[in-house]
Amino acid sequence: MTTIEEIWTLIDADEPFTVHLSDGRSFYVKDHHWISAHPSRKSSSVRIFGPADEEEHFIPLFAVTSVSRNGTH
Repeated sequence: MTTIEEIWTLIDADEPFTVHLSDGRSFYVKDHHWISAHPSRKSSSVRIFGPADEEEHFIPLFAVTSVSRNGTH
């Protein structure tokens, strides 16, 4: 299971990454502007924006199976 600390490491690196979910979906994060997590760094979910305009996905961390650096679409 992916922890919020792992996701914050990738957000802080400001490089692209992909979030993979247990249901088989994956979301490409272009940079830190395309993902949101509580600034306390203790959140149990993240919001990923895109890929389409005005598209937003609320992702509980228990559904995240992995994250990969420099992810692909």
